[in-house]
Amino acid sequence: MLKAGNAQAMATITIDNRQYEVDDGQNLLSACLSLKKNLPYFCWHPALGSVGACRQCAVVLFKDADDQRGTLVMSCMTPVKDGAIYSIDAPTAQDFRAGIIENLMTNHPHDCPVCEEGGECHLQDMTLMSGHTQRRFQGRKRTHNNQYLGPFINHEMNRCITCYRCVRFYRDHAGGTDLQALGRNHQVYFGRQEDGLLDNGFSGNLVEVCPTGVFTDKTYSRHYVRKWDLQTAPSVCEHCAVGCNTAPGARRDGKGDPRQLRRVTNLFHRQINGYFLCDRGRFGYEYANSAARIYTPQAALTQPLIQTTAGSAKVHQSLSPADAVARLAVTIAQMRSGNRRVIGIGSSRSSLENNFALQTLVGREHFYAGLDERSLALLKLVDRIQRDPRVHSPGTPEIERADMVIVLGEDIADTAPRIALAVRQAARSAQIARAGELKIPAWQDDSVRQLTGIRTPLLVASAERTDLDDIASCRVRAAPEQMVALADVLAQALTAESGEIHAPDIAGLDTGEFTALVEQLKQARHPVIVSGCGLQSQELLQAAARLAFAVAGHKEANHRQTDSREARAALYLACPEANSLGLAQLCDARQNLNQLHRERQSEHTPQPTTLLVMEADLYRQLPASVADQLCAGVDEIIQLEIVHNRTSARADLILPAAATPEYEGTLVNSGGLAQRHYAVYEGSGWIQASWRWLADAAAASGELAGAELSGDEETHARLQSLARWRHVTQLSVALAESYPELAPLAELGPDWDQTIEGQKTARQPHRYSGRTAIQAERQVAEYKPLPDDDAPMAFSMEGIQFACQSPLQANNWAPGWNSNQAIHCYQPKPGAARLGHSSGQPLARKAVVFHSDSAAGDAARPTADPSDGFRILPLYRMFGSGELSNYAGAIASVTEEPFAVFHPQDLELLSLTAGQQIAITESGDRWQLLAKVSDTIPRHCIGVSTGFTQMASIPGAYIEREQIAPGDA
Repeated sequence: MLKAGNAQAMATITIDNRQYEVDDGQNLLSACLSLKKNLPYFCWHPALGSVGACRQCAVVLFKDADDQRGTLVMSCMTPVKDGAIYSIDAPTAQDFRAGIIENLMTNHPHDCPVCEEGGECHLQDMTLMSGHTQRRFQGRKRTHNNQYLGPFINHEMNRCITCYRCVRFYRDHAGGTDLQALGRNHQVYFGRQEDGLLDNGFSGNLVEVCPTGVFTDKTYSRHYVRKWDLQTAPSVCEHCAVGCNTAPGARRDGKGDPRQLRRVTNLFHRQINGYFLCDRGRFGYEYANSAARIYTPQAALTQPLIQTTAGSAKVHQSLSPADAVARLAVTIAQMRSGNRRVIGIGSSRSSLENNFALQTLVGREHFYAGLDERSLALLKLVDRIQRDPRVHSPGTPEIERADMVIVLGEDIADTAPRIALAVRQAARSAQIARAGELKIPAWQDDSVRQLTGIRTPLLVASAERTDLDDIASCRVRAAPEQMVALADVLAQALTAESGEIHAPDIAGLDTGEFTALVEQLKQARHPVIVSGCGLQSQELLQAAARLAFAVAGHKEANHRQTDSREARAALYLACPEANSLGLAQLCDARQNLNQLHRERQSEHTPQPTTLLVMEADLYRQLPASVADQLCAGVDEIIQLEIVHNRTSARADLILPAAATPEYEGTLVNSGGLAQRHYAVYEGSGWIQASWRWLADAAAASGELAGAELSGDEETHARLQSLARWRHVTQLSVALAESYPELAPLAELGPDWDQTIEGQKTARQPHRYSGRTAIQAERQVAEYKPLPDDDAPMAFSMEGIQFACQSPLQANNWAPGWNSNQAIHCYQPKPGAARLGHSSGQPLARKAVVFHSDSAAGDAARPTADPSDGFRILPLYRMFGSGELSNYAGAIASVTEEPFAVFHPQDLELLSLTAGQQIAITESGDRWQLLAKVSDTIPRHCIGVSTGFTQMASIPGAYIEREQIAPGDA
């Protein structure tokens, strides 16, 4: 007897005369897929449940062993029943499924050779699986006009088979409102009421959800190749700190175009992203192909120029890699001899290994985070809170099961989108719980949704409207100090033994609503609290922590939680960048850019100084005047960078750094999970990982005459270690030895020399055809694939091909399953963690009880009034607030210009109008913004766009009225 799944309640069923044990309570289709049975389906999806719309998954159900005829049933709508007898291979079921496919194909165009979905099409797989190989329909096909859906998604409605997956995901799962099923019968049209950009931040998932080629990736189509000609590897999204797993695909075009990265698709990780990615993560990859990409080393011209309009920017020319390394080696040799000071500036968007290499080169005392004082202090505070044993950072499945969610100040729809999608599913947990009481299984999606009026308590406290407002049971618009008061009063309500708790004085929050909120929190058994660094308020983070501690105490005291892990509160704190929390492990709060600026201003030593900046834009973190002073106060600026920015314009030497899909490294997400990303392809030009440039230069510096004979021994030892590193895992082991918190890095991911039966993991599918074909116009002979020095992977199709054999395999393929639906072949059951998947390791941070002051800093100051000034509130957008994604062409085309949002009364008070350009000045710096108006923004606050290109954060929490004036037209 074979078994599927690992749940406690099991049922024994018979399929085609063979007995199996399966999880009780699931539907038959899910059970069959768990058993790796080839059963066709279209409308069902493990994250969306069953609606029985396509009728493709028909099987025969027999009453008993004597029944020879049976009854056709739809397996996705049939719960497994102990002792039941089914047949997939019965002629009745096979004929029915073939007939369904034939009917669906009557209007489907014969365009597989030119369809972007060709070769990974679920419809192709199911057609072959059903045995439909010949079309008898000779009539005129129905045709539709396609719509323009923005720069991300192509629309080809003629390929539609009416499975309803698109609208079920877009509307029911992701909360979008502008995609509908229009029409009826054979004229159903899935689209918008009019052409235009799909306004939901998860629209890109339509590409993977659609089983045909109705919705395809427009950015992929611009440089289109077939799936089997892409090489892929497991990676981690670099566009926020959630840490979603991705499978980037790359291919050379054979004509010298350096742009190799073709697309990014989802790589299933149950605890983080599941089946879905946000649009910034899916389409932001184009930064690696942007016109601003740096491919070769560049040096600033030293000869005088007749005239330039570049101001302080420098004119650069290309340099050979050997000369670039030699020039950096000279700087390092001078540092070794004590004749030069080198200051290293790390990066929160680069790997731990890159940052550690830079720290090793310059020494810990000369290493600074590439963050301003406020940002680094917030990250250190998040780290201290997460060390407290009373809280833990929940994964997305836990968030989706929460019976109450409190969001304090963090616009997660724009700063941590995948977490916002999980919160949207949590809004249905009460509905699903009620369905369970009525014996309705959760996978019966349409039946569960009929239970209207049942909502999970969701409090959203924010500075402006959010994408979660439509599902929130309580919405509060407030300044950070008011959110602090709200969190503290909720915490008091949980810990107070008796007495009346009064609602805080917040506009729009009445006593009855607050009382209901307190009661819901007391009754919740699995509440989740979400906050983060978005509003840049330490007091708000502390208040979120105090509320979480109160929840933990309440759970232990009132719900009789005997397991200390069960008594912990679920607290998710969103960080801004992909490796923000990782960088925070390598430095203390004083090692920030503001402190560096103060130190440079106070120094009066004549020693030459080099600023070695690694993948960080100083002008993004600091006001332009401060960044200018910092750059002008050093003798030399050397930058390792991916794309040109304002810092590279000031650099004397620029070295091309690898983008995330071009090298192997480790990133730590907001939950403290360290994950390894792997090189998908070899970067064009002279691109290589930042740590390799540093290691090469360190080795070259030791060869310079006299360099090894002077200077201190500690510096020599560091540089000798750096020069010896040849593989990224050597850095990981050194990190684990140097920082106790990073000890798991020594065991993270497969060993460098791991093989299975002597084979490495193949990046290219076994059907790869392009390696010879792309060079055919010049020569037929193929070149030997490049070796991979950092991972047991091959840049070819030779090696391990199946995802269940190696955790490094990112190609989802199995016999009969060419589409992304093949993922179920690598799971014990649909929706479960991948077999053999390396899901990362949590940091080994020492547990320390966190002590928080109840009031400090900005929280102690009342909300600004017209005579006092205005509080600056950072606002974020999915398209615009990402540093690297802003260089992606499709995203840049829909990014709005920097803006400032005012309350209508405040705009009138300042004699300004909506749509007008305004200027905000601060200490000699000037920010030009587009004035917008919103009646949800708190009074005496200004919401300012944050993270936009050419837009540094405005320092300070408050500005005076006189600092706001009309800007340039």
